[in-house]
Amino acid sequence: MKKENDNTSSKEAKNQANNKIHKFFVNNAGIKLVSVIIAIIVWAVIINIDDPYKTRSFNVEVETVNESVLNSVNKVYEVIEGSTAVVKVKGKKSVVDRLGASDIRATADLADLSAVNAVAIQPSLRKILSSDVFLECSQVLRVSLENRESKQVKVSVVASGEPADGYTLGECTAKPNMIEVAGGESAVGQIASVRVLLNVNGATEDFAKKLVPVAYDEDGNKVESATLSFSNNVVRVFAQILEDKAVPVKVKITGKPAKGYEYVSTDCLPEEVEIAGTSRKLSRISSIVIPVDISGMTTASSKLEQDIYISDYLPEGITPVAGFENVSIRITLEQVIKKNIEINTNSIGFSLLSKGLQAEITGDTDRVSLLVSGRASVLNGINSTNINAYVNCNGLVEGVYTLPVIIKDLDESCAVIETSRIKVRIYNEDQQNPGAGSEELPVTSPSMPPETADTPVPEEGGDAEGTEPAESLLP
Repeated sequence: MKKENDNTSSKEAKNQANNKIHKFFVNNAGIKLVSVIIAIIVWAVIINIDDPYKTRSFNVEVETVNESVLNSVNKVYEVIEGSTAVVKVKGKKSVVDRLGASDIRATADLADLSAVNAVAIQPSLRKILSSDVFLECSQVLRVSLENRESKQVKVSVVASGEPADGYTLGECTAKPNMIEVAGGESAVGQIASVRVLLNVNGATEDFAKKLVPVAYDEDGNKVESATLSFSNNVVRVFAQILEDKAVPVKVKITGKPAKGYEYVSTDCLPEEVEIAGTSRKLSRISSIVIPVDISGMTTASSKLEQDIYISDYLPEGITPVAGFENVSIRITLEQVIKKNIEINTNSIGFSLLSKGLQAEITGDTDRVSLLVSGRASVLNGINSTNINAYVNCNGLVEGVYTLPVIIKDLDESCAVIETSRIKVRIYNEDQQNPGAGSEELPVTSPSMPPETADTPVPEEGGDAEGTEPAESLLP
């Protein structure tokens, strides 16, 4: 019985203890939460006061030093590995957390290059800290070495864009106009030109710019190498902006072609070109005259077609606008030929007969011939059906005459070399039978200057030859 009472008492004690624990966690929860927060703050303060060590890594650009050592042996280098390095910094957290990559320096001393052209990268701090830190870098810098070469190269100005309408880019000059380029022999050997790129878009007046030179190879590709250096890192470029003007081109033919050939015409393309210059100089130019000497030329001459450079005929300070640098000219010559033309006598007319007189051709011939010289293209279009022939009867009285046949409206490029003479009877228009009993009468030449081309010649009066009359004497 006693044992049962002891068990009961023990259970009650346990229950009371459990209740107390439950009440401890349930009752006064706010106070307990605040206690936890305070504990955390206290722990943090303790940690901060203790300031434990920390390690951070930084990516840093590697600097090379003592390059003069290589220069002294006429060598240049190019980095092939290790241009950036990872530097580990270990120190107190309060110190390390305030560092950045710019506070750390990584250097490679080229004086310590190994046989395989490698050198260890040494890290260091750029500023003094309140506490010591430890820096570590396990990387190396590797370089390739080359003999150093140099050469002088002309600076070319390459313009891009277009000036404003009515303006043209004139002369561009670079100062200096020669630059020394130095570097590895493989890179320097590729360089064919050094250029500066000038933007002239919308320009209306002269201007100057500072530009960076760039090296190019023969194919126009940029030569890129870390070993390259220029004696001048900046080139000053002066650009001239000129006004435009359109002027005609005139070809002036001088001399005479070879014997048996005749000048016909000249074609010029374009007939008008644009030139550029200052307004004062442009005002003095109204056209461009190009003299061409055709002396001794034939249709087989190579200079009948030529490309003429306009700049050769422009005064100083005037330049052709792009696209108008040259003109093409073509000179046309033709061979002079001779052609015999036969004419029916019934198609020959009579010119300037005196009032009351008539004329007729006498004799047995019904055709006459004329030998004409001239350009082939003209003579080929002349025949007996389209030629206009006549004899000049000016001042003649009744009688029989031997007169030259004249061609009317002959092209000025042609000339009659030989002409036939025909017998012409002049009679009174009232005469019933003009041909009956007619007798050839001696006559004298009318009063005209002896050099006149159409002077009629009597049958018995010599053998002077007539040519085409003056236009004022034609019917």
